[in-house]
Amino acid sequence: MFGIGFEHLLVIMVVALLVVGPDKLPGVARALGRGYAEFKRTMDELKNTMDQDETVRGLREEFRSAQREVILKKLSAQNLFMDQGTAIKAQIYDEPKKAFEAAMLEGSPTQAPAVDPGEAETAAAETSSPKAGEIKPENS
Repeated sequence: MFGIGFEHLLVIMVVALLVVGPDKLPGVARALGRGYAEFKRTMDELKNTMDQDETVRGLREEFRSAQREVILKKLSAQNLFMDQGTAIKAQIYDEPKKAFEAAMLEGSPTQAPAVDPGEAETAAAETSSPKAGEIKPENS
């Protein structure tokens, strides 16, 4: 203990006995024992606090690392959806437009279906007239 041999402890006890005296030596020994116990308890608490701080620090770093991974995966997914959206847009808008422009350049205009103007007027009149039992709203 503390690198002190038996001879050294014996010398320290004899000096303490001479300095303090035989009457007060048990009280001083108890006080030293309590002081040592309090010191040891304080050191253990400090050690536990340091260990907890390291644990908290480790957990905090682990949380930040996981948070970074989640953000990177979210951005990756967003980029994937954006790329797919761009590809779909190209299929829906750009390809038909290019096909139409190519057809126009070739000189073969697309033919619209022939509709008789009389048929169109009759169909419009039928859809705008009220059916039996319905009341047609008036324009105010």
